[in-house]
Amino acid sequence: MTGLSSRVRTALRAVTLSQRELAVRIGMDPTALSKALRGTRRLRDEEITAIAEACSVTVAYLTRGTGPEPVVADRVRERAEVVTAQERRDQILAAATVLIARRGYHNVRVSDIARHCGTSTATVHYHFPTKEAALHAAMEHYARSFRARVEREFGQATSARDKLRRLIDVQLPLATDDVDEWSVWVQFWSQAMFEPRLRPVQRLVYSDWRRIVVDLLGECRAEGLCAGADVEALADRFIAMADGLAVQILASSTEMRSDRMRELLLRAFEPDLVLTA
Repeated sequence: MTGLSSRVRTALRAVTLSQRELAVRIGMDPTALSKALRGTRRLRDEEITAIAEACSVTVAYLTRGTGPEPVVADRVRERAEVVTAQERRDQILAAATVLIARRGYHNVRVSDIARHCGTSTATVHYHFPTKEAALHAAMEHYARSFRARVEREFGQATSARDKLRRLIDVQLPLATDDVDEWSVWVQFWSQAMFEPRLRPVQRLVYSDWRRIVVDLLGECRAEGLCAGADVEALADRFIAMADGLAVQILASSTEMRSDRMRELLLRAFEPDLVLTA
């Protein structure tokens, strides 16, 4: 299988495809393809045929090394290696975020992350020197993801009041991804209590989140929805409520549910701003 794996990689570089792109093109699970190219899984005949077609080589070349060989230019080889390295980092980050979110930061080892994405601990350490670095990256990943969702929702809103309702909805821990996001946020928050070097990142992310709320409330005030209100104080009240209610849901410490959380957050701005009418 070693010769086959090597020839598949050569063919990939020749057509400037990454492993993930190849997997998508032939309808194969990326992890299964990765295992096959590492020699821990056997490629089926139909998979080899599909790879040959996607890479414009013959089955004979892949299986026996006979026939025309693909030509890999130096610049293509360099590009392929860069893409593969970035994909590996993304794969490790995805594994780290899921494991930390669902098992807990202190219950996840670097070896767990490596095993989850089918690589070595040395490779994980290459991209993330410490487990704390992986937590840091997971936090930034979810912060970017949350910001993108907010911007998408705001782009579909019809008014400042509608934006505020949508902002509340994206806070709710409904889907698995939402719960994972909240889990990483709360764990980062907790870890920052004991690791001062994490605090600047947390402060930056939290400041960005607070600015979204303050600016939106300012927009509401400009539309006459909460004239004279202290938007800074309203933002602090809303954020504190959202954090506290979400923690109750995640920890199952009370009977709090997502629908009840939404109901309470809709009333968080009263009497200055009414969203339930």
